[in-house]
Amino acid sequence: MENKKEKLLIDFNKAFASGNNQFMLDHITKDFHWIMIGKKEVKGKESFAEELLEMESHVTDDLELVDVISHGNKGCVNGNMKIKTPNGESLSFSFCDVYEFCQAGDKIAKMTTYVIDR
Repeated sequence: MENKKEKLLIDFNKAFASGNNQFMLDHITKDFHWIMIGKKEVKGKESFAEELLEMESHVTDDLELVDVISHGNKGCVNGNMKIKTPNGESLSFSFCDVYEFCQAGDKIAKMTTYVIDR
């Protein structure tokens, strides 16, 4: 049985996969920081919203959450995802997201993403 933070991480990942941008924006801090290892960094809620809009044209075919873990103000989700790009190309990858919650623990302050093609 998942705890409150693990439930938030599950819902956050499902929102990401389904394009529910509003849910994600409602559950991050104003100074949210997203680090995509080897790719780029996004700082701030507004910048994250812009990044989400750029990704709207990708369609998720499959999302598998393998592990969802939280402890204190940290959390981690690893899994697999298949998406279709706007030009119809299918991509399959595995990911691990490491999260840091704000002091109150009800919002995500930082996310570090590791992705590998499958």
